[in-house]
Amino acid sequence: MNIFKKLSLYLLFRENVRKNRDTLLREFNVKVDFANRLYTVVNVPDTLGEPYNMRKSDNDRIAESYIKDYIFKLSSYLDSIGLSELYGYYQPIKKLDKFSYLIVIGYKYLSSTKLSALFWYLIFPSFLISVSYLVYLIFF
Repeated sequence: MNIFKKLSLYLLFRENVRKNRDTLLREFNVKVDFANRLYTVVNVPDTLGEPYNMRKSDNDRIAESYIKDYIFKLSSYLDSIGLSELYGYYQPIKKLDKFSYLIVIGYKYLSSTKLSALFWYLIFPSFLISVSYLVYLIFF
């Protein structure tokens, strides 16, 4: 796949994510950051009572099934809005706390963080300097 196809698919991904930002936040507690990554912290509910009396393997087994169910629902929604082959997990699911897990989803074919950094730190300043220089040439 060439770079122009990847960029056009990224723009499609970004458009669909922005259109459905409110639904993602309301139904799945998924937030969208500046680089168009979807992220959330999943808190596994305490289903067996006192968490300090459980073994670590029991916690992990309960958390794994809960997270799989959550990811299945989120993936089904993302597929329904037209992002079926465009998203992937940016990092493995990271355990933050005993019952909290971080999930980060983003555009699959390009790193949107690198793409965003390229735009904001190279392209946008270059454009701004060029426009400032043209304004200087015209008016001064």
